[in-house]
Amino acid sequence: MTIKTVISAVVAVAGLTLHATAQLVTPAPQQVSATTPKNDPLANAAALYATYQSDVTDVKSNGFTSARDIENSLNNLGGHNPEQLTQGWMAYSALVAAQNPEFRAAVLDIEGYYGRDVMMTGMQNDVRYARTLSGGNAAVNQALTAVKADSSRLIGAAAFVKEQAYSLQGSGWAKGRVGNSQAKATNLFASTQSGIPARGAMLQAMQSPNINTVLEQAGKSGAPSVWESVSGAASTIRVPSAVSNFGQANRIARGKEPIADRITTLAAYRILNADPSVAGSMRQAMSERETQGCLNMANLNLQQCVAAAHKHYEVPFCIGEHALSDIGKCIGKVSS
Repeated sequence: MTIKTVISAVVAVAGLTLHATAQLVTPAPQQVSATTPKNDPLANAAALYATYQSDVTDVKSNGFTSARDIENSLNNLGGHNPEQLTQGWMAYSALVAAQNPEFRAAVLDIEGYYGRDVMMTGMQNDVRYARTLSGGNAAVNQALTAVKADSSRLIGAAAFVKEQAYSLQGSGWAKGRVGNSQAKATNLFASTQSGIPARGAMLQAMQSPNINTVLEQAGKSGAPSVWESVSGAASTIRVPSAVSNFGQANRIARGKEPIADRITTLAAYRILNADPSVAGSMRQAMSERETQGCLNMANLNLQQCVAAAHKHYEVPFCIGEHALSDIGKCIGKVSS
């Protein structure tokens, strides 16, 4: 078989600058319209992860100037459903992995030779199959590069937020009593059962064809997290600053091979533009119990921390430790 040549439909990333790409991925207004497509499980799930990351940007950029600021950040960062957030970061990782040209060419070549149905059946029967294709490990490496940048970002944001827990001890309003802290913890638990919906802007961005340019750069060594420019009020997801791809390989952590397999399988579905008929298989591949359990424990620890808080300045420590740092460590466990 001859590996097919993949011709990119977007301009070369190397020639882009942040200024030139300021409107590269410009989502629609924040509300989800009735015409928003619902048949792209990967984009829809990734939008949930993007929504969480946009709230991280808000707390990292704005800090706390009132008890309401603290409560809003607590609810936004601590109310996500663990299963949905796990599926979101898995989907985002797969979208990054799908940008690898060698893997993309191999997937399309196999499809062309054996047929689409055979390719789909193979992935449904064996979640490890896609990663055995040429470029499979390189695709995973790109995904791990992006995940490590996100993990570092969350841990850095946690340090910033926890520092405020100390500095706010000198503010009169921050020394006020929280009130019914147990009720706040109970409300957080209720929110995690249903989850926080994806913002309309994030849905539109992740469904945009132009998002591929952003995702391609996100998987390069040295690239910052793409979410640095994305906030709750964002109208654009920008390409990260241009970086050189040093080819630095990320090692899959011991015992995490099944996650890498799932990411590659999901990336193959993306490359094949999988239709709604395999949505169930895609959602199954996005489910990952270990990470979900880690995120669930982070939520429980957050709720316990909030329930024990007496002063407003104590709550940012809970947010930083459990709604940011713990999440960063959970998603960062896939690589060593």
